[in-house]
Amino acid sequence: MVGCGTRTGVYDGSRGARVQRYNRPMKLQNEDGVTAATGEPSAVIVAEYLRAHPDFFTVYPDVLRDIEITHVTGDAVSLVERQISALRDENERMKTRFDDLVAFASTNEQLIKRIHRLALALMQAAGPQAIFATLGDRLAQEFHADNVRTLIFASPSFVESAEVPEFVGGDCPERASFAAVLKSGLPHCGTLTESQIRSLFGSETQSGSAVVLPLSGKDWDGVLVISSHDNARFDENMGTEFLANLGDIVALIVDPWVARSHNG
Repeated sequence: MVGCGTRTGVYDGSRGARVQRYNRPMKLQNEDGVTAATGEPSAVIVAEYLRAHPDFFTVYPDVLRDIEITHVTGDAVSLVERQISALRDENERMKTRFDDLVAFASTNEQLIKRIHRLALALMQAAGPQAIFATLGDRLAQEFHADNVRTLIFASPSFVESAEVPEFVGGDCPERASFAAVLKSGLPHCGTLTESQIRSLFGSETQSGSAVVLPLSGKDWDGVLVISSHDNARFDENMGTEFLANLGDIVALIVDPWVARSHNG
């Protein structure tokens, strides 16, 4: 006997008991993405339609207002509120990024100004002794350096070597400690090796960070080492473009005071 619509009954022949069966709709989707039981489009079809018609919520703003999305906190929020919140977060990220770029640009601008002042001071220095004295003083003041050492692997011109200890000669054994930096031609930031520390400071104990700037001129090379007691002052990941410019300026200022070989 058939019941009232959604429930049917049949007899179990062995025991005579009625077995109840319930007719429940099955949600199956056909190839077109339509739910077979209800004839309604699937979520995939709806999503594709909304992407293809971005003005849908403009035409039907009441739908947008009625949609609610469960927030991670469990509270229900409207789609408009969710979008506003997402835009607010994105704007905050963009503002942070913009502030970082402004700060970076400001830092670079100040660095350029300091290098410019240093270049002017070096050009006004009279003689190699004054050049290296000015270099050390300015780097300590403008760049907060704790130690400055310059090694020119060549002999000086016009003056005695004893008067400018920075000229250590082309055959100086300390050059081997900086061979990698000289070969690359690029500044190196981070910590100094033990051999580099001995070459620069002898038996003095040194810690912290440093930048090694290779100097290159006609038939000569050298290094300018700026060190700090602060381990993070010259981090190995810091940019070195402006520091390379500083090395080029120093090499240009020193070059006229380097003795030339007879066949150069």
